Formats: sequence, C-alpha cells, structure tokens
Amino acid sequence: MKKKIIIFSEFPLSALSGESSGRGGGQAATWLPQLARAWETCSEFEIHWAVFDRNADKPEIITALNQTFHRLPCPSISVSLLLARWPHRLAAKSLIRHVQPDLIHVWGTENLFGAALQEFDGHSVLSMQGIITTYFKTGDLTGWRWRLFRFWEPRSILKATVITCESKWGMNQVASIVDQKCMRRIEYGVSPSFFDVKWCPDAAKPRILFVGGLNRLKGIDLLINVLKKYPALPWRLVFIGSGYLEEELRNLHHPSVELLGMLKTNQVQEEMSKAWAFVIPSRADTSPNVVKEARVIGLPVIGSKNGGHAEYIDNGKDGFIVAGCEPECWYQALNALGTNYERCRLMGSLNQSKYREYFRPEKTADEFVKLYREMLAM
Repeated sequence: MKKKIIIFSEFPLSALSGESSGRGGGQAATWLPQLARAWETCSEFEIHWAVFDRNADKPEIITALNQTFHRLPCPSISVSLLLARWPHRLAAKSLIRHVQPDLIHVWGTENLFGAALQEFDGHSVLSMQGIITTYFKTGDLTGWRWRLFRFWEPRSILKATVITCESKWGMNQVASIVDQKCMRRIEYGVSPSFFDVKWCPDAAKPRILFVGGLNRLKGIDLLINVLKKYPALPWRLVFIGSGYLEEELRNLHHPSVELLGMLKTNQVQEEMSKAWAFVIPSRADTSPNVVKEARVIGLPVIGSKNGGHAEYIDNGKDGFIVAGCEPECWYQALNALGTNYERCRLMGSLNQSKYREYFRPEKTADEFVKLYREMLAM
C-alpha cells in the first residue's frame, strides 16, 4: 500500500489549468507547480496537497497530475491569528483525520500552514520560505500580524521533525532560532519554462532588472538612494513588482526608471530576456527564486551579502556582491555592468550550465522523495 503524504502549502491552484499568477512580490509560491508536475509519474506515494482558501464556501477536491488537491475553506488569516490559529488547525485536523497520512509536509512560516503541525503526531517536514524572525530584525515587518507570525515561527520549527532550507544562510538563521534541529538543504527548483528563455538583449539598450516587492526588506530604498545621488544614468533601472516604496520611486520622476508593476510569468520572462543584468539588494532573503531564474537564463547578478542569493554569485566572475549600503557602492556595481554589454554576456554565461543543472525542478522532487523515504523508514 502506498504511503500517504499531505503537503500544506500556498499552491497556486490556477496553475493546474495553465493560468499564470502575477509576479513581482506577494505571488503564490512559484516553485510548487513544477514540483507537482515532476511527481506526476511518482508511484511510491499517494500525494495530497492542501490549500487554505478564505473564498471557498465548502471543501473542494481536484484530481490532477496523479495527485489530489484539497481546497479548504477558512476565514481570513487575520481572523485566524486573532483566534490563535484555531480555524486553520481545525481545517487541518479534519483533513488529516480523513486522509490518515503517514507524513505531513508544511511549506512556510509566513502563513498559517504551520498550524497543521499541531494536529499531527507523526513525521513532519517544515520547508522554510521566508524566515520571519530574521526578517523582523530589518525593521520592515511591522504590525500585529507580523508579530504573531514571529511568535508562531519558533513553535512550528520546534514541532517539525525535519527542517528544509534552500541555502546555508537559511539554515544558519533557523539554527539561531531553534538550535540542534535536524535540517536538510534542498534547493527549490526553477520552472521548466525559464530554461527555454533565450537571453537576447539589445546591445544598444542597457537595462538592469529588479523583480520583487518594492519595500525596504528587498533593499529598494538603497536603489532609491542611488537614483537620488545620480540624476543622470547611462542605463535604465527596470522594476517589476509592487509595494509601499512604489510611490517614492514614481515621485522621483527619474528618466532612467521604468515601473512595470505586477506582470504575468511570460511577461517577466520577456523582460528578463531583454535585461543586461539583474539586481537584488535585499536586507534578508532566504533564497529568492527569481535570482535562480536569472541564473538559468544567463543574466549576471548584482546582490547584497544578506541572504542565500549570495551563494549563487561568484563575486567578480559571474556577478557582484555589494557588501555596504552606500549608494556609491551600488552605483559602481550597477555601472560596471550597465556600461559594458560584453562583460554582461561573459559574466552571465560563465556558470550558466552549472546553474541550469543545479536548479532543475526534477532534482527538487527527487530530493524530497528521498527525504520522505528516509523518514518513513525510521
């Protein structure tokens, strides 16, 4: 008999019908659909996906890719947080009782999927996405909701049997929250469609791209300081995403800035194919998938040292790691690529084949199957 696994996650159910969610910050987890597709031929486990949905009137079951997807009605996250997560716990408890899983897998602590851990006494996996305790230290997460997420995060980490992270940086952050946890590094792969994107920028139109939330956590204020200090630039800085710093960016009226807002995945891919380079000035970032996508396409990357993304940059060879916050430091790195097309081409292609192998979604699927197998054999 197959072992049963329930995966509680922010799986974008629209992806099952081929729809694309908006990209640029706040989108559903972009690495999960390809994981489900890679498991379509997996005969070892009976896989169930569970998604909490405040807009669902009643439970819904969708069968696709030889897996079962459960849409679970729940109140808003705010209401559930105020009720100590009980609505989400009850919904998880009901599904667990119905399916009788041998193992549960929870994705992320910046949502309420961790509530399911409290309703299951068997083996469990918690895969970190953002690490709220660390992100909170940047001063960018404010309000009572984020304080409650931070409150519940250590409890979810403690309850899980195994923690998985994408990066050594992420593993170090988890260890600083709860020491001596069993951890495994597993990369979350890149959607297959990005492997088909051809890097073909216009050599006469230098464009440096950012994709993500337009906020201080992502370091957008550092780029704003560059734009303030340098009113004339020989390259364009293109932003995809939304956030509270969007208005400040817009009010600069800087001739070298393009604000494209939230885009569909295929539109993001088009912009990435036209960009000379990618920039990610985050103050804390576990391992943003968009950096992996840039590496697969062949863009050089300029990044901060504050996160797992720095592990994908060989400083001075396939990109630049900027250690400080001073606008001069960021300008120098941006200008080094924004004024030299040939350098961008060489740096972006240097380790591209390595990244294309490393970020294959099938590897992620295989690593989790291996982990499930090991845990269920305990």
